[in-house]
Amino acid sequence: MANEMNDIEKIRHFNRFYTQILGLLDNKLLKSDYSLTEARILFELGQMPNLVAKDLAKQLYLDPAQLSRLLRRFEQQGLIRKEKSSEDTRKQVISLTSLGESALSKLQEMSNEQIGRSLAGTTKEEQGQLVKAMNSIEQIFTGQTQPSKMFTLRSHRPGDIGYITYRHAMFYSQAYGFDVTFDAYVAAGMAQFVMQYDPQKEHLWVAETDTTPVGSIAIVKADEDTAQLRWFLVESQARGKGLGKKLLHEAVEFCKRRNYKKIILWTVSNLEAARQLYDRFGFQATTTKSHQIWGQELTEELWELELS
Repeated sequence: MANEMNDIEKIRHFNRFYTQILGLLDNKLLKSDYSLTEARILFELGQMPNLVAKDLAKQLYLDPAQLSRLLRRFEQQGLIRKEKSSEDTRKQVISLTSLGESALSKLQEMSNEQIGRSLAGTTKEEQGQLVKAMNSIEQIFTGQTQPSKMFTLRSHRPGDIGYITYRHAMFYSQAYGFDVTFDAYVAAGMAQFVMQYDPQKEHLWVAETDTTPVGSIAIVKADEDTAQLRWFLVESQARGKGLGKKLLHEAVEFCKRRNYKKIILWTVSNLEAARQLYDRFGFQATTTKSHQIWGQELTEELWELELS
């Protein structure tokens, strides 16, 4: 019994320590306008849109009446929308509006910055140990043999420039037969980005599963009013899970917050999956040019998105 109580006290001590680290004792999460419960709702809807209120309450272990009150307030604030389910018209599904996605994006950015500050004095090896320990905790309490994989986005750090250059070169070489001149093209652009980096107008995101990079996207300043989207890549093992949409949404919302008026990007006509995603986000192809480049005869396309 004494040993059992000792374990319980250690768990309680860890809970007190961890809530203090994350600032969960504050009335508002990350000094935002949202409580922890409200932020959890936004995070959940961001991960799994079109949820039914009953399922959302079950996933978050919330009282249905409390959830109903919070959802009503979110709806009044324009953060969520309710629509009839296409599968069962008796049910209403909940999803974030563009305003709700913007609020979530800001929370995620603040959360990333806070965790980044917390990890500032740790090594890569220590961070890996921390993530493994967290996976063990999740596995023990959920009973899952494998913890569910979630994507996290972070800002670039030393080593990422080499990773992005290498992965772009390998992917386009294997999938489309691009030659080594494409490696040089990516490397030159990345070097310029690092040397002239403007943190107020530019950003590079790396997506991870646990501590493994699985994707990237960047916003580079073309001029004061125009942003260029670059180095958008999702690794094969992470495709079909919404990561591309998540990365693109993060980049577009960043441009809105930085008061850009337009986003441009260059792609090639045979990248069908990427082109479909650009189209869904409202980008339009405005210019095309066919020429010999990267060892191929390719048609390059300029896509543009006007920001209101």
